[in-house]
Amino acid sequence: MNKRVLALVLALALLFLCAVPVLADTAMYVYTDNQKGLNVRSSPYVGDNIIGLAPFGMRINVVRFLDNGWACILWNGSEAYVQSRFLQWDSPSTVTAAPATPVPTAVPTNTPAPYNYGYNNNNYNYNNYNYSNAYTDTLATLNAEFRTARMVTPFVVVVRPSRASGWVNMRWAPSKDTEVMATYRSGARLTVLAETQSWYQVADPDTDATGFIMKTYTFRQN
Repeated sequence: MNKRVLALVLALALLFLCAVPVLADTAMYVYTDNQKGLNVRSSPYVGDNIIGLAPFGMRINVVRFLDNGWACILWNGSEAYVQSRFLQWDSPSTVTAAPATPVPTAVPTNTPAPYNYGYNNNNYNYNNYNYSNAYTDTLATLNAEFRTARMVTPFVVVVRPSRASGWVNMRWAPSKDTEVMATYRSGARLTVLAETQSWYQVADPDTDATGFIMKTYTFRQN
């Protein structure tokens, strides 16, 4: 009888051990793309259930993995949950510092000093050059040009580069220092919408692009 009871107890114990998951002391490490901490939650879903924050690189004991993408861990002696995609088997070797925000460089607004072209025995006298850190004052150029702007009755101009094989730039504003939006070969036709002292505001009838082109490199179609 005793042997039968003992066998029954052992069978029940084995059945119990198979039914109840064993705590696996599996070490993993927190790894997030932004190198910030990982939220530890009291239940395996995202909600108002945060109970802690595991720092980047922290060693965590994983008890088991759930089918819904969560991992059950040991946290302060109790079970808690984190998203398993932020865990890895290897410890992060180094923590890369976030790049510093670049500080914009101030652009001087002083008026460029003209070169002093000196001559010495029919050769350039380089000692007389004034090599200052001069910058084109694009804003002043634009302001001066826009003060002469006026609307016109639309008409067509034909592009005429200085060289037959060359091209003419359409820019987003009436200044040679502004970005080029398109280029046009000799013979291209553009519709003039407005004009300034030296520029036409034109529209490309094929692409609907609008920009500015220098009057010098166009002639009006009759």
